[in-house]
Formats: sequence, C-alpha cells, structure tokens
Amino acid sequence: MAYWKTSRKLLGEKFYVVLVGLLIMGLLVFVPSLKADDKVIRLLGTVSQSGAAGNIGPAYDRAMQLAVKEINAAGIKGFDKLEYKVIDVETKPSVFARKLKREVQTWKPDVAAGAALETTIRVPCKDAPKYKLPYFVGGHLSVTKYMPPGNVPVSKWVAYYGYASFFAGQIAGKFFHEMGAKKVAFVGGDYDWGYSNSLGLKDYWEKNGRPFEIAPVIYTPLDKTDYSTEVQIVKDAQPDALFCPYSGAGWFSFAKQAAAAEAKPKYLLYGTTYSNMGGAKITGLEGARNIYTLADHDPGSQAWKDFVARWKAEYGKKAYPEAYTNNYYQAVYWAVKAFEAAGTKDHETVMDTMLKTSFKNVCISPMGPLCPYGSNKGAKAGIVKFESGAGELDPSFGLHPVLVKTFTTPDMDIKQVIAQIGGMERLMQGKKYEMAK
Repeated sequence: MAYWKTSRKLLGEKFYVVLVGLLIMGLLVFVPSLKADDKVIRLLGTVSQSGAAGNIGPAYDRAMQLAVKEINAAGIKGFDKLEYKVIDVETKPSVFARKLKREVQTWKPDVAAGAALETTIRVPCKDAPKYKLPYFVGGHLSVTKYMPPGNVPVSKWVAYYGYASFFAGQIAGKFFHEMGAKKVAFVGGDYDWGYSNSLGLKDYWEKNGRPFEIAPVIYTPLDKTDYSTEVQIVKDAQPDALFCPYSGAGWFSFAKQAAAAEAKPKYLLYGTTYSNMGGAKITGLEGARNIYTLADHDPGSQAWKDFVARWKAEYGKKAYPEAYTNNYYQAVYWAVKAFEAAGTKDHETVMDTMLKTSFKNVCISPMGPLCPYGSNKGAKAGIVKFESGAGELDPSFGLHPVLVKTFTTPDMDIKQVIAQIGGMERLMQGKKYEMAK
C-alpha cells in the first residue's frame, strides 16, 4: 500500500513535469511562428483585371507591385516585409464580395486596396466595416453611392486619395467658365460616378449665373466601346467644350472617335481617371492632341520625373504610368507609414492611425490626414493639357503634358458633401440647361 502511494506520487510528479515540459515546448514552437507572422503586413490587391474596368485595373496592380518592391528593399520599421497578393474581382460586385470573404477567411489580409468603379467600391464600403479591414481607394470619392436608393454605410474603414467627384464637376464648370465656353456637352457613365460629376457641373452652373449652356447630356453603359452614336449627337450640337468623366470600357477611345468624326470641341476635359499621359498614349496622338484632363500630379515636377523613370526601369522603356498609378503608388507608402506609426497589426489601431497619417511623394497632394470617414478633404486638383511635341519623359510619343491650372477643393468631409447635394437633381438627358441671357 505504501509502495502504491509512493508510486502514484512519483507518477503524478512525472506527469506534472512532462505536462509542463510539453507546454514549454509548445510555447517555444508556437510563439515564434506567431511573432514572425505578426511582422508580415499582408496587402490584398482587389483589382479589376477584366470586365468593364479591365482597361484601368491592371495599372493599379502594377503601381502597387512597384511600391511593394521598393518598400521591401528599403525595409519597414518594426516589420519584416510587405507581402502582396492580387485577385481579379472582374468588375462584378458579387464576385468581389465572394473573393474578398474567401481571402479574409484564408489569407487574412491586414489591408486591402484596388477597387476601380463605384459599382465595385460599394463592396468594401459594405464589407470592410464588417471585417474590420482597412481599405483604401487610390481614386476619387463618389458620394452618391452613400445616398438613397441603395446607399452604402459611411464609415472610417474605406479611405480615398482623391477629392469628391462632385468637386470634379464643379472644377470642370469653373474651368470652362474661365476659358469662355458658351456651350458645354456632358458625356459620362450611367452610374454613380457619372451622376455625381454631373451634379457638380450643374451646381457650378446654377450658382454662377448659368454662364454657359449645357447640352447635350449623355450617359453611356459601362460596357460600351463604340461611341459613334454619341459622337454624332455631340457633332450635331456643336459645343465648344465637353466634360467626359469615366464612361466605361471604351472611355479612352472617346476622344479618338470624336477627332476622327471631326466632332472634338475646342475644350475636351477628361475626368480624373484619365489622369496622365499614359491615358493619352492609349487614346492616340490625334485623339489626345490638345485635350485636357483632371490630374493628381504635376508633370513638370522632379518627383513625377523620378517616378516615370522608375516605372520605365521596371516595366520597359515604352511603358508609362497610367490612370491613378501614382495615386496607388503613393497610397501604399502611406499605408506602410501608418503601420510603422501604429507599431501593430491590430486593424482598429491601424485604421485610426491611417486617418491621422499624411504622406506625399509623387502626387500633387499628400494622402491624409483624412476626415473621420476616410475622405482626403481639401485635396488639390490639377488640370493637364497634352500639347504637340514629344517631351523628355517619353520622346517616342508626339505629345507632352503641361500643368495649366491647379485648384484646391473645399475642406469638407463626406457627410458634409452628402448634406450639400442631398435633394439635388443630376443633369438629365433630354432636359434643357440654357445659358443666361
């Protein structure tokens, strides 16, 4: 009996020692893997590589890849590396939502970016708050998606580089007014982006004494590539100015088709997505000659020249940055700076830090600090013209970009913009908007 008690005591002690040993071994194995994993920042690129935005999405991917490569080469304070993965969301909200859910559950990104159109940007607006996933858009903010019908929630979880598209419309109106235009045509995509740009143009027109006529007003399906009907309508109307925010798959060719039909007006202003000479090269020499675009960079700055040089070194001598590439490139650097400042991968902390973080390298405005709902309020807007003659940045192309005007947008957050445009009617097809007599 004494032997049994002694043996049981010894067995108990051995079991305790073994148990403690196993726990220690488990911690030694488990803790380093957690620690190492915690030092890798995972960036998910949710890019439209196909579908209606397949003409702009791949450039976003290239921009983020270049930034990731440079950042990892330089090193990240407090972290081992930035890991990048891209998925094709196909410009389909249902596909985007499904793939994002899968990646959140399996790959577990710390930050995501890359949605192109308002139809797909709706997905992170709805789902990022649910997943508590920091998300950024290198493009500009369309506020109409936050409004009825089908409004998405306003939250801190989606950050934007660019100013509201409502302001883009206002800037277009101001630009045409300053240029002395008497008749302005509007051709935009038949979705939130086109509507909010038209709201801004109409708002400027109403508040500044109807300084020009607005006609015709045309909204196009996003899958459209042949604009012969729209071009003929514009030609018949004979406007001296035309505002063309993003209109879909064939958008870059609109100016080319208009030039071929001798329907290109004196002042053709592309919306923000056209962005830079990469867009002009897609449009082609004659189509892009003497057109204007809302832009987020100064093509004469040393920062832009250096960026173009790095782009060509990475993607070839004939390559040139395209739509929003500088925005996404800068935004990746901004996001990493926020992670460094936060000192953690805790998503709530990182998102709060992002709102307070400011970073600028190649864009005309810094990314941040942001309003409590993610808008880069007070961002600057540039207007670039493509003039005849090759420039030093791309001697192979017979046009060069010139910054002709810079505007500062109102210092307003998303909710303030929504309040301002609430109840306003967008420009409507077939309706007359006459110049004041």
